[in-house]
Amino acid sequence: VDNFVRPGETISSKNLNFFCGGKGLNQSIALAKAGADVWHAGCIGNDGQMLSDALQDSQVHLDFLKTLDMPTGHALIQVSQTGQNCIILFGGANQAISREQIDETLSHFEQGDILQNGGDQLFIRTDFPLR
Repeated sequence: VDNFVRPGETISSKNLNFFCGGKGLNQSIALAKAGADVWHAGCIGNDGQMLSDALQDSQVHLDFLKTLDMPTGHALIQVSQTGQNCIILFGGANQAISREQIDETLSHFEQGDILQNGGDQLFIRTDFPLR
């Protein structure tokens, strides 16, 4: 955009791009590409096929990825001609994960599967309040 939208203003963008992302998805894909055996847990909406495809294409296990009947979270990012950005987040299915889902996911692993000296590591992203 030439400039960020201001209150009461309507502007046109120069283009529109859709990318897979989110910190957790990006980390899971990076770890898998680095050779780690990765299980990605969380929630996507019924519009999130592009995200599950990206994870699957990177050999990430999707056993604990739930698809919910709601929209997936999105980030609307305005980027100005000077490279500055403004971001609007919609949490969607990303914010529907519950403590019970986390407990259920962790119950499929033993302590040695999750944390070992020099072995596997557990990464948990909680950029949202748990229900």
